[in-house]
Amino acid sequence: MNKKAMILAAGALAAAALVLGGWFEYQHLEGQVSSGTVLRGYNPRDPATTAPHTENVFTGRVTEFEEKRDIKGWTQDVYRVEVLSTLRGNLHGTVRVTYGLDEGSPDRLADGSTYIFATHAWTDATNDGHAQLYQGEMKPVDDAQLAVWKKAVALPTKPDQ
Repeated sequence: MNKKAMILAAGALAAAALVLGGWFEYQHLEGQVSSGTVLRGYNPRDPATTAPHTENVFTGRVTEFEEKRDIKGWTQDVYRVEVLSTLRGNLHGTVRVTYGLDEGSPDRLADGSTYIFATHAWTDATNDGHAQLYQGEMKPVDDAQLAVWKKAVALPTKPDQ
């Protein structure tokens, strides 16, 4: 086999390997999306990586659990939350917050308890309110959490905001 034919054969093999590798990766990612795994560009359990993707970060007191709702294929709890103080954004009054985990069911937030919410407004009218982006442990707010979130919201927002 001459040198030109060998180069063409090697190029064809390399192209075939790239196409096959891309196809297998596509199948892998498609399986994750259809199995319920959400693909994100941040770690939703870390305030420092979640905060730059939020419109609003605030402390809020849960006034009531409203309902369990299926939103875009995900089971979400819907709460009425009284905004107490804002770290990012300009929310005030009482807002609706949807909260659900990527995997499993979240523990119900306790009426009357105050939490830190890191949210983004829903973009369609049927899912009014704000989606909770933070997927870490939700526990009543304390000074240590507040300090972590204040540091996190000092980071610049992502351009898609």
